[in-house]
Amino acid sequence: MKHIVYSENRVLTGDDVAAAVMRYAATLAQRNTADIVDVPTTGQDGFAASVEVLLGPASHIMVEDAEDDELETAAVDFVADLDRRAAAVRGGHVPEPPRPSATSFGSDIG
Repeated sequence: MKHIVYSENRVLTGDDVAAAVMRYAATLAQRNTADIVDVPTTGQDGFAASVEVLLGPASHIMVEDAEDDELETAAVDFVADLDRRAAAVRGGHVPEPPRPSATSFGSDIG
């Protein structure tokens, strides 16, 4: 698990999500543009939630380790979406969207 630290707030999310957010934020900053993403997270009650985050050249975010948590969920679709968005911003090839699977956010724990 990771915390995405944004301003004075921490968003608890999976390792793959945090890495995808950082990659996309870097791409947006390089192109001097911005985007809003709904970052999947787990609320204090343990249920899936999301947090809307503005990413752009003026965004100051970082990722830090969080305690391992059995609530970490796979977010394959979210990661693929950010990778597609980053490719579009770079003007490169935009990969095909993933097919729905059992590893979508909220359906696979582990």
